[in-house]
Amino acid sequence: MQLVALHRLLDFALSQSLAGNTDDRILEGVVILTRMIGRKVRCVTSKILDGEGSGCD
Repeated sequence: MQLVALHRLLDFALSQSLAGNTDDRILEGVVILTRMIGRKVRCVTSKILDGEGSGCD
């Protein structure tokens, strides 16, 4: 669920940037969201490969 929310925020930030709203805060948000999504994906992947239940925050 958190991955979906993070993805939507990233989509919004990128669309704002592509629309010409290139504020530094938007670009910083894109970087932060990209890192957060990467961490979540690694955590979920690790849990799946290890056969553990959910537990990624």
